[in-house]
Amino acid sequence: MPPLRVVLLESGLETVPEELWYHPQVRRSARRYGVDPSMMLLDKSLHYNAMGVLSRKWKRGRPDIVHTTLLVLLESLAGRRGLVEVYVHTVRGEVYAFSRDVRIPKNYERFRGLMAHLIRDGRVPPQGRPLIWRGYRSLSEFLKEKGPLVLLWERGVPASEEEIVSKALGLGGVIGVGAFPRGDFERSTLRKAEVRYSIAGGEPLPAWSVACRLIRAYEGLVGL
Repeated sequence: MPPLRVVLLESGLETVPEELWYHPQVRRSARRYGVDPSMMLLDKSLHYNAMGVLSRKWKRGRPDIVHTTLLVLLESLAGRRGLVEVYVHTVRGEVYAFSRDVRIPKNYERFRGLMAHLIRDGRVPPQGRPLIWRGYRSLSEFLKEKGPLVLLWERGVPASEEEIVSKALGLGGVIGVGAFPRGDFERSTLRKAEVRYSIAGGEPLPAWSVACRLIRAYEGLVGL
């Protein structure tokens, strides 16, 4: 049976930018966790004041959104049976691929450390068969291989989750879910969508809530 393919778009998953390495708030948090600032994920809960100088700061520093949504997708029944393919597109543009049999740490602190190593090394683990890896340099490169993109957007055409999942499976495409806390998709992302749908009457929903609805619809369609 075809897998459910989901890409978390424009997610706030990145290490602390170099221009913030010497900010007092970043230095304090680095000492607290015993790591170099370059090996920390940017996290709004730790670096709120330091992030004030960053461009698009409202989309950045939220790895917790990625963590929670990944757990919803990969720890579902479909995910545990290897029927969910997940990709994470970041605000910096690259796309990371997750093996169907990967198990994400449930502890958020462990997840942050794992993602910092992923961004530094480009893969996890660093040797042997990768479970997570930097697969694509851009969203365009990703969609050239994995598209078309079925985008979930508040201003898209209203549709049920079952209709959206069926459309994606029929196209052999990937469902795009925004993984940022507020704001809208970049125009460059919107232009790449084959179709744009909205759920819940266009009401904004967090990425993990959308993931729950997609998983429920997919499992119903394939009889799980």
